[in-house]
Amino acid sequence: MKTTFIVLRAIATELAGRIYVPVVVIAAIIAVVAITLTIWLITISAWWWLLAIPVYAGIILGSAVLTVIGFTIRLAKPRQTSSQKTEVKQFVDKLQNLSEVTQTPKFVLLFRVMRDIASRREDGFVKTTIDHTMSIRKDFDSLKRSFDQPSL
Repeated sequence: MKTTFIVLRAIATELAGRIYVPVVVIAAIIAVVAITLTIWLITISAWWWLLAIPVYAGIILGSAVLTVIGFTIRLAKPRQTSSQKTEVKQFVDKLQNLSEVTQTPKFVLLFRVMRDIASRREDGFVKTTIDHTMSIRKDFDSLKRSFDQPSL
């Protein structure tokens, strides 16, 4: 049970990191544009400070939230060897490819893995996905063989 929990933590933190980095980049771009725009507007009229103050407060609050989330991801990540890191990355790549095929958003995928961690069940989302993927493969091969046989 403990090994499963550690593996799920490794998968969840890898997924969270893959979602976190683009969010931080987009938030930084939006913050730079907002700061530039408010500075330009303030040079036009001092009344624009009324807009700038909530914008700056929102940027500070958003930065604080993103920083806390980044530290949480880093703290939750279990210790891994380099080969384990590579295996986790490859597994997450496959899981993301599977989610793209089924058109499941990354946030939903992360939520399901986090739910597995919180409930500490071994028969959660990841195990079910692996079992279904293998059974679907076998079913597809069986179906393919049935079509290979000559029909009457």
